[in-house]
Amino acid sequence: MHIALKAMPAEVAILPGAATRVWTYQGEVLEGDPNAVQHLPGSYLGPILRLRKGQRVRVEFTNELAEASIVHWHGLHVPEAADGHPRLAVGPGETYTYEFNVASRAGTYWYHPHPHGRTGPQVYNGLAGLLIVSDDEEQNVGLPDGAHDLPLVLQDRTFDAQNQLVYLPNGMRDRINGFLGEQILVNGEPDYSLSVATRVYRLRVLNGSNSRTYKLAWDDGTPITVLATDGGLLEKPIQREYVTLSPGERVELWADCSQAAVGDTVRLSSLPFYGTEASGMLSSDAELENGAEFTILRMRVEREE
Repeated sequence: MHIALKAMPAEVAILPGAATRVWTYQGEVLEGDPNAVQHLPGSYLGPILRLRKGQRVRVEFTNELAEASIVHWHGLHVPEAADGHPRLAVGPGETYTYEFNVASRAGTYWYHPHPHGRTGPQVYNGLAGLLIVSDDEEQNVGLPDGAHDLPLVLQDRTFDAQNQLVYLPNGMRDRINGFLGEQILVNGEPDYSLSVATRVYRLRVLNGSNSRTYKLAWDDGTPITVLATDGGLLEKPIQREYVTLSPGERVELWADCSQAAVGDTVRLSSLPFYGTEASGMLSSDAELENGAEFTILRMRVEREE
């Protein structure tokens, strides 16, 4: 598999009105399965990269930003030269070539920049994407796939009056406390919703936020069924009242809409919580924001399976 991946500035419509200036990854398959690079229409997020365990991969990363950058394959077992260490960052107009065998088991991973001191702002400006690995073990389980296997990247962002991203508006206070954005985005979109059928779905959830932790639960109190975590599929599904997801963590959930009626809406929310964010090190603003409940995803049942 041979993939070209570029980091570059762009503009995208996120909120009504002016377009938002972002940084984004653009990908292209140079050799191999063309479906290995899947773009999310209208999103600033990088394309979903779909790889298979045991596959040999070559990625040519070209930096078209005005500052140094490099790509880290978060969660993958790769050689040191392919891990995206900050010392390997390339300057504007330069290219870094990765070569590795996919050694990790099937699971939900992701990629993001990793330059020294600039990872936070580069991710915040839009540089992130999912990386999904498949293998025979996973395929033998018979989980929902194709259009029923749904990626969900959770991020929070703050925008100014001109719809431009605002990073660390409170300066050092935000650096110490952790910066929480005012708007929740899913796959780069506000008020995210999906049209679904009366069937089951697999949700691949990544917390791509810089600081925010989510406490995920179904609105109607149905237990959360967890299929997989950062390390891939669990030995067997487990059920919990809720699942907490810290920045960079992934979880795969079973979403059963088979008993819903056409016209119903199934909601996944983040519940209020008070944990480490309520310590004396953190501001009351951060405490209040984590203490709020908000909807993550609306699944509108619009058709019978």
